[in-house]
Amino acid sequence: MDKELFSSMRVLLVGGKSHPMLLLRSVMHIAGITQVTHVEDSRRALELLTMDAFSAVFFEDGVAACDGLPFAIAARRKESMVNPMLPLFLLQERARRRDVEKARDAGATDVLTVPMSPATLMTKLKTAIQTPRPFIVAPEFFGPDRRGVRGAFYGKERRVRQPRKTRVNLTHI
Repeated sequence: MDKELFSSMRVLLVGGKSHPMLLLRSVMHIAGITQVTHVEDSRRALELLTMDAFSAVFFEDGVAACDGLPFAIAARRKESMVNPMLPLFLLQERARRRDVEKARDAGATDVLTVPMSPATLMTKLKTAIQTPRPFIVAPEFFGPDRRGVRGAFYGKERRVRQPRKTRVNLTHI
């Protein structure tokens, strides 16, 4: 079943021709992901995301900001995105707690450290596709729920939850 899931995926890689990107491409090939598009420019990546449907996006930490916004925020909030709720994975050589929190607050689905094993990539990708976290739409944040474990909450719910793959109106944000 995993082989079929991965063979049908379309993945976008955003970043230079660096060692982590080459490694990620090799790991994807081992996992059975053959439909991989690699672009170096974040503006071109956003153009592709407005024209084509991708299963996931992997981007490097050093990807240039778009119009003053980090890539993850731009990919989530741009008006004409085909799927603003697709999984966004940030690639970093080392992931310190503050870096992971910063990426999470920008709307990244997960942070992957390089080097990674094919098993790690497949597990994280499969989880993001098959059991996605609910999306939160708020004035300061749009992305997957940042809390990994859901606890009891007492009080008035102020967020709007969106089911997966629902068209989101971002004009009010």
